[in-house]
Amino acid sequence: MLFNPFPGLRSFESDEDHLFFGREADIDALLSRLRAARFLAVVGTSGSGKSSLVRSGLIPSLQSGFMAGAGSSWRIAVMRPGEDPIGNLAEVTSRADVLGHDGELADTAGVLMEATLRRGTKGLVNAVRHARLPADHNLLVVVDQFEELFRFRRSRHANSRDEAIAFVRLLLEAAAQQQYPIYIVVTMRSDFIGDCMNFPGLAEAVNTGLFLVGRMSRDGLRSAITGPVAVAGGAIAPRLVNRVLNDLGDDQDQLPLVQHAMMRTWEHWAGHRTGAIDLADYEAVGGFKDALSQHADEVYREAVEAVDAATVERIFKALSDTHSDPRGVRRPGTVAELAEVCGRSEADVIRIVEIFRGPGRSFLMPPRAVTLTPDSIVDLSHESLMRCWARLITWATEEAESADFYLRLSQAASWFEAGKAGLWRNPELRLAERWRDETQPTEAWARRYDDKFTHAIAFLDRSLAEHQRLVDEAERERRAKLRRTQWTAGVLATLLLAAVALAVVARRENARATANLALAREAVDESLSSVDLDPSRLGADVPALEELRRDLLTKAQRFYAAFGAQDPGSEQARYDLALAHLRLGHISRLLQRPDDAAREYLEAIARLDALAADSPSTAAYRQSLADAHNWLAETYRPQPPRAGDAERAYDRALALQQALVQAEPDNVAYRRQAARSYYNRGILLAGTPEASDRAEADFRSAIELLSPQADADAASAQELARAVNNLAGMLTLQPARLEEARTLYERAIEIDERLVRESPDNREYKLELAKFCNNLASLLREMGQPDVAAARSRRAVELIDELARLAPSLAVEQADARTLRGGILRDQDPAAAERDYAEALALFEEGLGDERVLRLPEFHQRFGDLLLDLAAFPARRPESERVRRLLERGVARYADVARAVAARGSAADAQAAAETVSRLLAALPATERDRLGPVLEQLGRRLEAHR
Repeated sequence: MLFNPFPGLRSFESDEDHLFFGREADIDALLSRLRAARFLAVVGTSGSGKSSLVRSGLIPSLQSGFMAGAGSSWRIAVMRPGEDPIGNLAEVTSRADVLGHDGELADTAGVLMEATLRRGTKGLVNAVRHARLPADHNLLVVVDQFEELFRFRRSRHANSRDEAIAFVRLLLEAAAQQQYPIYIVVTMRSDFIGDCMNFPGLAEAVNTGLFLVGRMSRDGLRSAITGPVAVAGGAIAPRLVNRVLNDLGDDQDQLPLVQHAMMRTWEHWAGHRTGAIDLADYEAVGGFKDALSQHADEVYREAVEAVDAATVERIFKALSDTHSDPRGVRRPGTVAELAEVCGRSEADVIRIVEIFRGPGRSFLMPPRAVTLTPDSIVDLSHESLMRCWARLITWATEEAESADFYLRLSQAASWFEAGKAGLWRNPELRLAERWRDETQPTEAWARRYDDKFTHAIAFLDRSLAEHQRLVDEAERERRAKLRRTQWTAGVLATLLLAAVALAVVARRENARATANLALAREAVDESLSSVDLDPSRLGADVPALEELRRDLLTKAQRFYAAFGAQDPGSEQARYDLALAHLRLGHISRLLQRPDDAAREYLEAIARLDALAADSPSTAAYRQSLADAHNWLAETYRPQPPRAGDAERAYDRALALQQALVQAEPDNVAYRRQAARSYYNRGILLAGTPEASDRAEADFRSAIELLSPQADADAASAQELARAVNNLAGMLTLQPARLEEARTLYERAIEIDERLVRESPDNREYKLELAKFCNNLASLLREMGQPDVAAARSRRAVELIDELARLAPSLAVEQADARTLRGGILRDQDPAAAERDYAEALALFEEGLGDERVLRLPEFHQRFGDLLLDLAAFPARRPESERVRRLLERGVARYADVARAVAARGSAADAQAAAETVSRLLAALPATERDRLGPVLEQLGRRLEAHR
């Protein structure tokens, strides 16, 4: 009766030497090498046939007496190190056919053997002496998969490294002595050979007894295919043999795949039996490349029907290990352990294992002839399964990622218990919740990585509970705040009307002017503070109050206009009037009326100058005067023709502020205001290449002023982050200083991350942090570090998405973040980049209906950046056609925007649009340039009309 002579993925066993062909010369070399050096390291790549060569080549040859001077009486112990190498060595050597005994001592033989082995480095030698073997008997210890020993670096056992070293010393000591005939053979993957350096004496022993498994010759490979067929009574067509050899080519590390493909081909032929085994049988099972994956998928579907998909997946994840070593090693386990990991019965695990080791299948070990019990060791038949079964490749990657995440969670729990860290918050908490839902970890699963599963899950539960508490509290506060806002809006509107009325009355009744004006000013100032009016916070508006703010600003402007018409008498009234003009300047800036703002600031400066001259000892007058000069400069700065006026205004502000700081060096407010003027002037100067040194000096002066007080003062910390970010931005223009710029960006991010942690509801901190992250991501992309850049970009997107849910005006930042991420992913993941570009365009289109968004220069600049990125997308990508359509759509939308600006926009709007169109014309395809050319002419006419 015919039988299938090919073992498939598993190694040949000792009793299959009659089927083992093609390695005759290697077997002779092994015998010679082992006789000369009692420690033999059989090294080769995964799939080169190391285990088969030893098990089915060397061992039968020794038992046949082919090693000169050693005879044919051999006690052979074959083992794998696993997590307990000395225990496993004790188990195999204590068997009756090796060094153990039958009868009453058989039950305790393993315990006694392990005690002997652990007694010292001569433990194995002593075990042989105690066994009192006949004089002509030899001991061969085969340590298969020796690389498993190197897992100690990431083993959950605290003493795993000491255990591994002790095991190696046992082997080396036994091989080095000459009193007893003990021989050691280890098989090891060549990519682990460098790890031998971690064990004293091992590298030297490997060098002495090294046998590198070489490539089989074409004749040897032919013999390995035709020999087993002939032994089994079959016949194979010569053209099929040539086809298999050609498919294998130079990649001879795939011998298990050849054996598996031939096993499947034999099965197909045996079911049809039409002459010799031929190409039709080989191709029917998928050939060399696909036979394994197709076969494994067939068996998988059968196992899923018998039990379920999740259990099959968990079993294979448990048996494959790319976590302890990314190169991938097998991780055998007992049936009982697998059942515990999977959370299923041992019967279910046995049912699945039986399916994967059934007739004609060799995916799992032990062989089918071995009856499975709860203590049976289950293992993958070969690492090739991890490399070639697509489904298992995915599972192994998922398992390694899941283990890494669990260890992060476990470490965080330990730090929390030690008081070194807090509970998790988003985004880590959201990822952890998703990880638990998808992985459904069990304590048995976690034990393979550490023993802190209970603490880790308790930490996660506590983090989730705290997060929910904060969400509930925030919701209650939001509702309360909404009620307060509605009430405050009514009260403040009434106060504003009353303030205007009081101002009119005060004008008519000079006797009560001072008191009424003070009351009116306090009412309006209260209204402004209630809507969080701060001229430096232009991006942190709260959408629910946006219309209320504009209404209050308009009413406050009317009040201060009435206030400014007074003819004050006292010095305090004069100061109040000067501050009124300063506030009118702020209001006009926020209402985007720069000319009105400049006029009010100049009026405030004139009045404060007079006050400072009359009362030189009053520091408040000089502080307010410096503030007015700074804000006048800020009004001029966005207007290129007025850059000189802006610089002069900054100079005046700094002259006053430097004197104030010199007089009171510990005054936090003085230092903060001086620092702001320094970095504002630095931003102005940075736009002029010849002034870059002066700009850098200004940024560094601001940093020097702010650094000592940043830890204790949040406002100073925020200003410090801005100054550091601005300096970094300037340094990115100098290729030799990119690393310095990166360090500065990271410092700014670190400061803002702390501010966000301390004030998680502060929208301004989050917005600025997102900008800093985007800046760093752009730099990292330029420096050729796309992975790190993607992480920073992802953080920016998360922040902006969070902000955009409350502030639609941030859509520009949200869109730009997606543009940047698309650019980062363009070469790594073009499909993901295309999706990001599409989302960015949709967000820009969303903003087209908002006049406020269209007035932002950033809108035009960043819309242009998106179009330039789309134009630069590589051709010949599967996604390039979709990207081209996005570009056409985007150019059409922006052309409409630019035409609308040319028809009715302000000079600043027209200038921003014209600059963007000019940038685009140099980079876009001809068809798109034709669309934008006339638009640029319209914008030019609009700018000329404004002049």
